[in-house]
Amino acid sequence: MAELDAPASTTDLARRTGLSAGGVSQHLTALRDAGLVDAHRTGRYVLYVRSRIGEALVTENGDRLG
Repeated sequence: MAELDAPASTTDLARRTGLSAGGVSQHLTALRDAGLVDAHRTGRYVLYVRSRIGEALVTENGDRLG
């Protein structure tokens, strides 16, 4: 979720993290099912963004780490 500071596709996230696109897709599916990310279709692409709950978790954890 930390990589979703801006909307990103599965391919974008795979490149950034070094994971396979399939692995990223599995993670995103689990995060979406948990309500932590949302998916939006833009043309041919599906872009993922943090949900409000996901954003709150990332912000809370960042505050603890800082």
